[in-house]
Amino acid sequence: MGSAKPICLLACVSAPIAFAQTPTIGGLLNNYSYTLPGLPNYGIAQGSIFDVFGNDLASTTSPLLATPAKSLDGVSIGVTVNGTTTTPLIYFISPNQIGAVLPSATPAGTGTLTVTTAAGASAPFDIQVVPGAFGILTLNNGTGPAVGYDANNNSAAFSYTNAVNPGEIVELWGTGLGPVSNDATDTAIGVPVEVDIGGVPASVQYAGRSASVGLDQINVVVPPGVSGCNVSVVVVENGVVSNFATLPVASSGRVCSDLISPFTATVLNDLSTSGTFSYAFIDISQTSSGGASPETSWDDGIATLARMSAAEVNSGQYALAFGQVTSIGSCNVSTFQSVGPPPPPKPPNVTYLNAGSVINIGEPGGATTWMSPRPTNPAGDEYGIFGGCLLTCYPTFIPATGGSFTFNNGSGGKDVGAFTATLQMPPPIVWSNMNSIASPIQRANGITVNWTGGDPNTYVQIVGSSVTPPGAHGTSSVGGMFTCLAPTSPGAFLVPPAVLLALPPSNGSSVGGSGFGLLIVSNYTNPVPFTAPDIDYAFVEGYFRNIISVAYQ
Repeated sequence: MGSAKPICLLACVSAPIAFAQTPTIGGLLNNYSYTLPGLPNYGIAQGSIFDVFGNDLASTTSPLLATPAKSLDGVSIGVTVNGTTTTPLIYFISPNQIGAVLPSATPAGTGTLTVTTAAGASAPFDIQVVPGAFGILTLNNGTGPAVGYDANNNSAAFSYTNAVNPGEIVELWGTGLGPVSNDATDTAIGVPVEVDIGGVPASVQYAGRSASVGLDQINVVVPPGVSGCNVSVVVVENGVVSNFATLPVASSGRVCSDLISPFTATVLNDLSTSGTFSYAFIDISQTSSGGASPETSWDDGIATLARMSAAEVNSGQYALAFGQVTSIGSCNVSTFQSVGPPPPPKPPNVTYLNAGSVINIGEPGGATTWMSPRPTNPAGDEYGIFGGCLLTCYPTFIPATGGSFTFNNGSGGKDVGAFTATLQMPPPIVWSNMNSIASPIQRANGITVNWTGGDPNTYVQIVGSSVTPPGAHGTSSVGGMFTCLAPTSPGAFLVPPAVLLALPPSNGSSVGGSGFGLLIVSNYTNPVPFTAPDIDYAFVEGYFRNIISVAYQ
């Protein structure tokens, strides 16, 4: 059975408006996943908690109700589908957002939703009602670490320093499992649910309503053999995938670690309890674009020096800052749109550090190139970001077989003194089935990537993206991108169907009216630490990358 937990269901911060205006609706989203219209897993599930975004939706901001009501401060919602009208229960109101529960009795199908206030009723807004579309509660509006509890660890909340262990039962939270007979009292859903943790199907102990209306709970056993700070979690119900979240898993103890992350268990433990930390990240790469005529290749480099708060670390923002969004063996999926509510997850909140005016790169052949600074404030005198495209991008400075590189920032800057670093890039893998992958890729089948060679001390990143045509779904475009990490030694990795099913179909393989898709395979060195003055953690890495155009169907 589900149990009540003191977790935050919804949140809104908004100021009251001065004059009453007729409400205007701008969008409807699952309260936890924020899955976008146009994606294959979009829809407001029967019995689920959803958000109405817009303007003038209310004249006040209410606190979150313990029990949702049909009307709150004169605000009500009506939904009509296939001739049946229901009244969603409201959890909270604000001028720009309403949190409500769609009645389980609402028929599945396409209909309309209106918001009524003292100023009048809004224009009808399209609503797509589905039997089930689960959204996992996370720390970052549908992305990043899942919010939940470890039943075998005194019901402790997950964190990088309070990780779960294989074999333990974890409690995941969200909404959208499906309808119940009575929204106020029933808990049983009656629909089989699959939960994949680190790409491995896990044993589901319970999946149904909690003690709160519309709030679902899933109890699941962490499978053996998975570990990492960003192990993927996804729920699949009747072929519909949820948003992807991450779970900290430690093979033993309570502090997680990733083999390829610059943040070891010790570093994470220290950083999570400190106020802030500073970091320096240097990255060089060589990219080849396959499928072009002729094939193009270019080298690139970027360096970032900044300070981040411990709160950002604990919320998973460090993973976004360094692109380490998943653990080895896992895949993660992010989605995006050009316009429309809500705003995308905020970027990491960092303070850039002045490290001087240049970062020099000593090449294997003895020549020197450099990363140019980018001002990071309006005055143009803080150089916390360097490079982004060395020289004009196209002159290559990285040999195809790798080599030894050195880095230095001359005499340094006002925040970061002089430093040096070295990187040994081994010969890269060869993507052996790059030219034999059939396009369009059938999303329901997954996709296997094969490669040969490579250093066992490196790892492989597989990235795919699929974007709908501009102008579709009320936005200029909507898309999804997956990122999978794999050890180099096996020479193959299967991107599971659940990952690809989170992407929208793209009917063509070129940017333009039919949408487009990409598949990218990269071979990364493990991050190499170095010492820099007044920097808590500094590392350098390099990678070789191959890109091909594909379509996803």
